[in-house]
Amino acid sequence: FDFLLEKTFTGEQIKVVSNQGWLQKEREGQKFGEQPIDVAGTVIALHTFYTVFKDEAYLAKQKTAFNWFLGNNHLHQIIYNPATGGCYDGLEENNINLNQGAESAVCYLIARLAMD
Repeated sequence: FDFLLEKTFTGEQIKVVSNQGWLQKEREGQKFGEQPIDVAGTVIALHTFYTVFKDEAYLAKQKTAFNWFLGNNHLHQIIYNPATGGCYDGLEENNINLNQGAESAVCYLIARLAMD
């Protein structure tokens, strides 16, 4: 798990593994193509690790990961849409994928539940 955290957290932001290729241990992964499902999965995993180990570093990373939905991402754009209750389908290099599929909304809601 720590290997994945090292690859996905850069400074004060999360940068999840791209949907445009596999992450390999000795190589640099794709930089763009982030999806809510990967961020939500990270939030849930960090919540579990914090609950079990009580390590504040996991809690801090959990908050950082969740804030990806609220604009703490490389585009500095909110991914959760409070006007519709939906969630955009992801981030590309220069734009948000404006589709708001059910999977993305469910991912946001599950991540939010893990924050409470």
